[in-house]
This record gives sequence, C-alpha cells and structure tokens, in this order.
Amino acid sequence: MYVLAATNMNDIMESVPSVILSIIFSWKVVIIMFDIKKVKYCLQSIEKDWQLLNTNTERTILQRHAEYGQFLATAYAIFVHVMQICYILKPIIPRLLDNDITNSTKPIPKLVYPVEYGVDIDQYFYPISIHCYLALFAHSFGTIAVDILYCILIQHACGMFTIIEHILEEVGKDNNANFQFKLNKTTDIDYKKALNCLRKHLQVIKFVESIESVFTKVFLISVNLNVICGSISGIQVILNLDNPGTILTPLALYTGQLGHLFIQFWQAQFILDYSTIPWESM
Repeated sequence: MYVLAATNMNDIMESVPSVILSIIFSWKVVIIMFDIKKVKYCLQSIEKDWQLLNTNTERTILQRHAEYGQFLATAYAIFVHVMQICYILKPIIPRLLDNDITNSTKPIPKLVYPVEYGVDIDQYFYPISIHCYLALFAHSFGTIAVDILYCILIQHACGMFTIIEHILEEVGKDNNANFQFKLNKTTDIDYKKALNCLRKHLQVIKFVESIESVFTKVFLISVNLNVICGSISGIQVILNLDNPGTILTPLALYTGQLGHLFIQFWQAQFILDYSTIPWESM
C-alpha cells in the first residue's frame, strides 16, 4: 500500500525502502522461528563445548572469542540504533523548529512510514509519529537479535577451531626417550589428544553446517533486498546533495545498509579463515 499510495516518483523512492526494510526484518524473524530446532541445537552445542573444555588455556581461548562476539554485538546494536535515530529525525526536526504551527498553508509533514490513518495527520502528528517509531524500533530489535545471534555463533565456531589448533600443536610435546612404535592406545597421551581433536572437529563442522542451514535462507532474501534498498538510498543521496535538509534520511538508510551487509560478509569471512587453522597447525 505504501507504493500504491505514492503520487510521484519522489514518493515512490521514499516509500520503497520502508517496504524493503519491513520485509527484511520480518523475514529474518520468521526464518529463525521456523528453524528454531537448529538454533536450539547451536545453543546447546555452545553449552556442551564449554562443559567439555579440559584446560585453562582452552577456556581462555573460547572466553576471548566470546568476549569479542559480545563486543561486536554491542557495537552493532549501537550502530543500528544510531542509524534509526537519524532516520526518524527528518519528520520531527522541521516540526520542532517551526514556530508558526497555525499556518494552514504549510505542507503536511511526512512521517517515517508513508501511512494513512484516516485522520488529519497534521492534527494528530505526534501520536501517529509515536506509533510509527514504535513499529520501527520493534522491527530493528528483531533484526538486531538475529544478527547478534549470527555473530555469536560464528565467534564460537572460530574459538573451537582455535582450540583444535592449540591441541594439535601440543601433540608430540610430551614424547620422551622411551618412545615406542607399538603404542598402547588406551594409555598414549598423544593418541588421546589426536582423537579429541578429531571429535571436536567433527562437532564444530556439524555446528557450522547448522549455522549455514539457518542463515543461508535468511541471507537469500536479506542480502538481495539490502542491495536494492542501498541502491535506492544511494540514488536519493546523490539527488539531494544540494539539499541538506532532506539528505539525512536516505544517508542514514544507505549507511545502515552498508553496515548491515558488512557485518554479514565479515563474519562469513571469519569462519572461512578460521576453518583452515587446524590444517595449518599440522
């Protein structure tokens, strides 16, 4: 209805990003709800991995990655909230700066979402704006939760790969002069370490496959719509370079989409880089 209600190209350019953002945010939450069993498996795997750590060094490694994931989650949440605050300032700032609120010849102020409530928007501007802001924050909290979950899962997988590297590097360090070719598998320390690495590696591979299974469907729609939304917002930024009063909203959208895409691709590159660590340590 946003797009159908638009009367000119400018209205369409302003309406389409709002529609796209709503679809992206809703799609993420829906996919997580449908794949809740796989998400639950991932969270249970994290708990199990913490319980099976054998040394303080392993705990330190995993703790370091967990803290880094927490830092990324906090920074990303702050970034998204700053962008959405910039996004909602456009309709409210001219209203607050305008002293002549009784002038009926003024154009009707635009809302964050181009909605139609069937009432006088100018008269009920603030109640309608509050409703729009609540809807925007509800959508953003949903997408923040999904993206933070993605970062935390990826960082845990990276931590497990690092632990496997550490264990492999310890294999053979306890050898002594009494080395024998016919080893007793039940008592040989290096054999137990190698077997432990194999088990952990199989578990983390299954863990990563579960992440891929869930978030491939999320990114299938999210990334494509992010690119479209970012392109439209970029065009609006270019068209409004000479008009600082209207550039804030498309600029916030454009920056937000770039940040959104960056965090997704960056974390994916993390898992690609760390997955090769066990092979390099051998």
